[in-house]
Amino acid sequence: MERREFLKSSTLAAGAWITGKPFRQTDNPIRLGIVGTGWWGTDYLLRNALKSGEFEIVALCDVSKVALQNAVDKMTAAGIAAPPLFHSYEELYDVPGLEAVAIATPTHWHPLQFVAACKKGLHIWQEKPISYDIREAQAMRKAFQASDVIVNIDFPRLHAPINAEVKDFIRSGQAGEIYQIQANIHNPVGPSKEVEIPDTIDFNTYCGPAPKLKYLEHPRPGRMSWRVQQGFSRGIFADWGIHYLQNIRSIMNLGLPDEVSAIGGITKNFGQEHPDHLEVRLNYGGLPVMWSHKTWGYTAPQTHTKIGVFYFGDKATIFAADSGWEVYPADGSTRKEYGNVRVALGSDEYEKEIERVFIAQFEDFANAIRSKSNDTIKGTFDHGFNSTTAGIYADLAYQTRQQVTIDKVNMDIKDNPAAQGLLLRPYRAPYRHPYAQD
Repeated sequence: MERREFLKSSTLAAGAWITGKPFRQTDNPIRLGIVGTGWWGTDYLLRNALKSGEFEIVALCDVSKVALQNAVDKMTAAGIAAPPLFHSYEELYDVPGLEAVAIATPTHWHPLQFVAACKKGLHIWQEKPISYDIREAQAMRKAFQASDVIVNIDFPRLHAPINAEVKDFIRSGQAGEIYQIQANIHNPVGPSKEVEIPDTIDFNTYCGPAPKLKYLEHPRPGRMSWRVQQGFSRGIFADWGIHYLQNIRSIMNLGLPDEVSAIGGITKNFGQEHPDHLEVRLNYGGLPVMWSHKTWGYTAPQTHTKIGVFYFGDKATIFAADSGWEVYPADGSTRKEYGNVRVALGSDEYEKEIERVFIAQFEDFANAIRSKSNDTIKGTFDHGFNSTTAGIYADLAYQTRQQVTIDKVNMDIKDNPAAQGLLLRPYRAPYRHPYAQD
């Protein structure tokens, strides 16, 4: 995304703090702390947790002074008193009366913060992907199963009507048998620039258990472009495409894939660490689920289909976007559209729908906490585990240039020793991998 687009969307998000649905708390709000007050943690989680009326923000944590101050400025501009601020998530977890935490840090920090929250008995709103490596995900699952906490994985699209509508259409038989599914995100990614580490961020702690990497400047103040660095992120499929994989899994009732293969590389954006084009094939019991992305400006023949999912049936093809879906009948009859499949990413209409589903998600999270049951959570831990690990296996298949076949009992990889050796990424001292501590 171009810098001017970043700044425009940032301005829109800031304006939304002081317009729209007012902040009205319930009589007994849940006391929530937020770990990671960057763009997502502030403009989406903090804002919509407040707009839901179900939460009182009692603590904020970030290793960036700029990110913390930005969150404080937006709260005070909206007439909300700033809560205590923390540099350490461990200190935030010890805030008296704290009931729940939202973990919105970069991926490589999720496992340690999640496991610690489970041990503290804190309910968890967890950003996706839940982990950087497979063994971390297993350690998180063990900690969750040993606890008595509510966990919501942030899959806001599960709260939109699209998935249920597409699922019902497929079940009705109108699309026929689904023979293949294709998800794609074709979105340009601009270059990143290494700069000196600003004195407003504790970059050593930011890197945490990951390798000490370069500081890449981001167009928004107080942020860095960690998503383009392999040591912090697994790339577009694992970071953004996970939402569409989760949509597919929920519609088709899929668990873990049996095998994953991937091919791709860098043809234009030289100097970046992730492939600028990637094709992935995930085999779910004979159903091929395909993934494709291109980051160098590819324009789809039908531009509204550059982000979304195709379901290929023998009676019809379905395309599902974020705000609508459409059907192309195999008999050549008229295309049918449901909702608005052409809503532009970042438009006012798009942002209003995002706000609606986020508020619904926070309301469900609060209700689950009050009822002390995970049964009503849509973004379950298992969904987070299965979609995250599928993305990791895809990256391992790409890195090793060899198919990954999964042993679903222990999450090992069969007949690919190179990929098997990458299931656990060693932590940088003094941090200890949570799987290695078992």
